[in-house]
Amino acid sequence: MDPAAATSLAAAVRALDPGPGTSYDAGSRQDRQHGRGYRSDGEFLEAVSGAEGDVRDRLREVQQLQERAAAAMAAAQAALNAAYAMPVKDPCDGCHGAKEAAIQDALRRISLCEAAAGILNPLAQRLQDALARLQQVPEDLGEVYQLVYEFIRKGGKLPAYARWIEGGC
Repeated sequence: MDPAAATSLAAAVRALDPGPGTSYDAGSRQDRQHGRGYRSDGEFLEAVSGAEGDVRDRLREVQQLQERAAAAMAAAQAALNAAYAMPVKDPCDGCHGAKEAAIQDALRRISLCEAAAGILNPLAQRLQDALARLQQVPEDLGEVYQLVYEFIRKGGKLPAYARWIEGGC
């Protein structure tokens, strides 16, 4: 494969693992080992489609967690407002301590929600970036592959070895 054709695939990998050690090199024909890689273009495109589906599923799960964290944040903020509004008496019958405990509990919950958002938001962005890059792979490979990939993405199956794509008989 021409390394330029795998630009988006490499970018998808970097989106999921942005560390400095993440890279991709298609290598040369001399680098390839027998029995490694995909047997056909169709098999490769099916794998890309599968990866796209997996990333889409993970993104949906992260978005659901984000929604739950946002709801928990709203509840914690409401609890903090209610705690601040708690009346206290003088002389105190334990009301000051109860109010302070309610405030601290709400602040702790808010802190947990902020920590969750600090993890979930960048993760969602990385998954969105990876998904966009994976969706770009067929275009990187050329117009012929775009139509085949759309067919696969919609659940279509290619013939064995997809010889009609590769030009063989």
